[in-house]
Amino acid sequence: MLLTKKLLRVLSITPLTFSLLIQALPATKVQAAPAIQVTPNNGNSTGKWMTGEFHAHTYESDDAQSRLEDVLDNAFTTYGLDWIATANHLRSSKRDDEGVDVPGGPIPFSQGAINYEVPKIKALQAAGKYAGKTIFSGFEWDIPTHDHAAIGILTDNPGSTEALKAVNQFEYLFTNRPENMFDANDVAAWKQNDSKITNFDHFDSLTAIKWLQKNYADKSYFLINHPSRGKNGNTPRTTITDLRDFNNAAPDINFGFEGMIGGQMEPDRGGYNTTYNIGNPTADDNYKLRSFGGSDYMIAKVGGVWDALLGEGRNYWNFANSDYHFKIINPYSSGYWPGEYAKNYTWSNGSDMRSILNGMRSGKSFSVYGDLINALDFNIEGSGGKLEMGAANPQVNVTEGDHLQLTIRFKSPAKNNYETPVVNGVPANIAPIVDHVDLIAGDVSDEKAAAGTAAYGKDTNDSTKVIATFTNKDWTTDEQGYNVITYDLGSAKKKQYYRLRGTNLGLNVPGETDAQGNPLLDPKTDDADHTTRFNNINDRNYKDLWFYSNPIFVKPTAYSDLQAVTDTSNHLVLGDLNDVSNDIQLPVIGEHGTFIHWESSMPTLISNGGKFISRPAYNTMVNLTATITRGEVSKSKVFPVIVKGINKANIELHGKMTFADGQAYSNGTWTNQNVTVSVYANVYAPSTSAIIELSKDGGKTYNSYESNSKIEVKEQGEHQLLFRGTDNLNNQDSIPFIVNIDKTAPVISLIGDKTLSIKQGGSYNEQGATATDNVELSGKVVITGTIDTNTPGTYSIHYNVRDLAGNTANEVVRTVVVYEKSSSGGTSSPAPTSPTPEIKEPSQTVQVDVKATQGSEGSIKDVVKFKIPAEAVSSDSKIHVAVMAANQAPPVGNLQALSQVLEFTSSSGHTFNKPVEITFNYKMDTSMKIKSPAVYYYNELQKKWIFIGGTLHSDGTVSISVKHFTKFAVFNYEPTLFTDLKGHWASAYTDRLIGMKAIQGYEDQSFQPEETVTRAQFASILVKALGLEGTERTTKFEDDSEIPSWAKADVAAAVKAGVISGYEDKGQSVFKANQTITRAEMSVIIANALKATANKTESNLKPFEDASSIPNWAQTAVSSAVAAGILTGYDDHTFRANNVATRAEASTMIYKLLEALNI
Repeated sequence: MLLTKKLLRVLSITPLTFSLLIQALPATKVQAAPAIQVTPNNGNSTGKWMTGEFHAHTYESDDAQSRLEDVLDNAFTTYGLDWIATANHLRSSKRDDEGVDVPGGPIPFSQGAINYEVPKIKALQAAGKYAGKTIFSGFEWDIPTHDHAAIGILTDNPGSTEALKAVNQFEYLFTNRPENMFDANDVAAWKQNDSKITNFDHFDSLTAIKWLQKNYADKSYFLINHPSRGKNGNTPRTTITDLRDFNNAAPDINFGFEGMIGGQMEPDRGGYNTTYNIGNPTADDNYKLRSFGGSDYMIAKVGGVWDALLGEGRNYWNFANSDYHFKIINPYSSGYWPGEYAKNYTWSNGSDMRSILNGMRSGKSFSVYGDLINALDFNIEGSGGKLEMGAANPQVNVTEGDHLQLTIRFKSPAKNNYETPVVNGVPANIAPIVDHVDLIAGDVSDEKAAAGTAAYGKDTNDSTKVIATFTNKDWTTDEQGYNVITYDLGSAKKKQYYRLRGTNLGLNVPGETDAQGNPLLDPKTDDADHTTRFNNINDRNYKDLWFYSNPIFVKPTAYSDLQAVTDTSNHLVLGDLNDVSNDIQLPVIGEHGTFIHWESSMPTLISNGGKFISRPAYNTMVNLTATITRGEVSKSKVFPVIVKGINKANIELHGKMTFADGQAYSNGTWTNQNVTVSVYANVYAPSTSAIIELSKDGGKTYNSYESNSKIEVKEQGEHQLLFRGTDNLNNQDSIPFIVNIDKTAPVISLIGDKTLSIKQGGSYNEQGATATDNVELSGKVVITGTIDTNTPGTYSIHYNVRDLAGNTANEVVRTVVVYEKSSSGGTSSPAPTSPTPEIKEPSQTVQVDVKATQGSEGSIKDVVKFKIPAEAVSSDSKIHVAVMAANQAPPVGNLQALSQVLEFTSSSGHTFNKPVEITFNYKMDTSMKIKSPAVYYYNELQKKWIFIGGTLHSDGTVSISVKHFTKFAVFNYEPTLFTDLKGHWASAYTDRLIGMKAIQGYEDQSFQPEETVTRAQFASILVKALGLEGTERTTKFEDDSEIPSWAKADVAAAVKAGVISGYEDKGQSVFKANQTITRAEMSVIIANALKATANKTESNLKPFEDASSIPNWAQTAVSSAVAAGILTGYDDHTFRANNVATRAEASTMIYKLLEALNI
């Protein structure tokens, strides 16, 4: 019987070029077919390593002493960086970029960037300087209660007027600059939406990063500089709790820190000058605020802060910077020039700052001191593809039990920038040499620590260890000069990360490293003579070089016991088992963590372990039974073995297995062809003959077989044929054959769209494909094709794969359209391009004319269909529906898209009098773990996707009814199932609020719909459902301390929006957070949200028998909510205004409010 197991293999794309400093590695090929080639635009190259940094100062920082042009000259011309982001202090600045005092006294730095820095950069580039280099104007912010952060606000056009104005606004909102330092019109506009911080505490710092998240989610960065420098009293300025807070608030903006610190020319490396107990450094925790090997303790300590963050699966990366202010101005020294001592190598799919930021955010980068290395290829190869540094690649699937092979390739330059003496700047031409490389590994938990728990403040990862140390005895050098290390990681068993560090120091170097090679605390270099001190500092630094890679995450997907056992069974082949007279190699470890136990039917001849014990008198058949086990699942597979006897047999069977073309078939292998089997007997005793029989059930029953007759095996499945020959003296011989046939071809499914569009000069990111087969694939999906992103046109990428039996999948083709760009932005220097024909970006659209009295229908084939009922629109109109191009659709974050994004518009407005029914097609890809397809719409104000839900149909569609038009898409949604909502009258209403994450259940998986609701709970549910922003941490109510901490921000947001208010109690305003809310109170809140007018009381309250019991202060609100269809009474025609509301009732009212507001 053919096994129906499905295997998923996700392709891995390995770039042909893996260049460092424009040095190309040899092409990596998959299945002997070239990986996809991308020809880049000369001015915006695709896929390369770029060197740069984001923390350098010029004269516009009052404590810096260098011209902007000098900084750029050294960064690019002298030390070869590809990009730089300046980071002048976001303080009042008294000088321009040339060091000349600005007219009128100090100005905000953001204004200095507008007036001086950015115009100077553009002028220098226009004059031909820094061609091909990228320059961005960032800033360094004094984080309230902490130290510093390097911040960049890119917008869609880095360096544009809009971007600079955003920095100006940030400085106004989040510093103590007075209002009169900013344009009055700007201030008035800013006040409409935001308020200046006033407390300058940690909460205010979170307010700032949330502001970035809200306004520039994927177009800004916030990276902590010198995180362990200094203390606030007895407390470090930045703790792991702070880092977790920042990363939680905006993970795509705060995605790392400066672990390899700048300011290396200071007597205390990096300016880490906290005093410590020199005689006993660990007597207190002050030693943690010093540098170790020139790096922050947070990264230098194995199992320390960085590892604690990585152990939660956070995409949190390490970077290096110069923190340049000046190098040496007697009697002081500060830091090296940008690129002179510290470098970041970042893989970027373009040369513009947006691409570089995306590369930094991806984590595919490494950082180095003193040019210890200038190239690093660090990857882990599994059966599902290649894993690289940084965020987990969704295109590469590692399955539990996959074998993992680690590869490290690195090399060092012929010389670094060491000078002696440093004061005169004389190159010493010293070649840096790596002494050893450490492989560090740690476990990754299933979830992040929760705020407020002990785990949230834990700054160690106890699982992190150095699992291997490699020296030059462990690596070989290839023909390109790369040192190559390979290391077997064994089978993928659990979530882990792997990172590298390397140094020019050996183990146990006095004053530098301990016995395990860990860096030691850096003492202060404090020679009294200035020249001596400068040279000793420089020598100290270059004797103590390190590099750190960002981690590779390995997060194996679960592989069922049945899949693992079946896999091993399919692959388990022992070869020719006829006439055996030696040991048989029997594997005991299978695939994906399976174990194989063997049992011999005659252990006196062949042991259970396959050892040949003795020869029988005559040929004898022994069955070796393999029992493959993992977990609770096991499967047996029998291998008949003919053990060669001592004496010449009286009868011998001989046979052959061939394909139709006469070629031999190898016993037990998978094939997609029919196999012909024939057997004959030789008898050796005089006057004897033989009969031959055939068993197809493992020897349980036999049927007669005519000698040399051909049996054609053509059915799919695993077939065991056991022939038995018997002469008329009753001598016997047996011969077994195994034939495995699979004629079903694998199926390839593209990840992402079948047609993609790229603007000329943009980057192409291969999304990959998956393939499934009913037995097993022979390898990865092979991808071929070429895309020239510099030349508009239509390109094809081809996807192919085969299975073990030789079946070839139908080729799948992705079409990539490169269309002509209309304009360019940013501050990089674009290369000129010649005119090319305009190629329009493909789209799918439909337009329908709608008569108000008749309604209408429309559809896009295999995408969507919709029905507009009569009277839904107030006047005749046109309905337009378009499939949005991938590069124009709103970002989906961590949602898994099951459809394209569709934009619905109407010439008569975006709302309707009656619900419009829309039915979406979604992907029914069996390779995807689809939980529950659900429709979402994109809220333009909140800038996020909002859950709607929908009704699922068996044909792969999902329907919704809405009264508003916007952008819609289908996403994969994992519903939370509550047992006490099944069949409950309110489940239709609660489902949406649960999907929106506005309301949650309890830890026992119950919803408790009849439980009462407090005022704080109702406010929190309402605020989350409406998407109101909670920025305040306190309210002005006298009983503010009684409002639960989890509800304070929501209550404050509701009050600010004017939808909820408090009570007057003895002349004081109180909220009464823990008081259960009544139906009357809810009515008032709902009416406030509707912004209803009070003119419908009489007509709407008459139907209620107890209308007179509705409080006067609530009657208008109840009337408005009833008129809007949000509130209804009970079956006995009563309203029961003073009844406390249940969770079911509250959910229903808020659901209907959302409908009324078209949310």
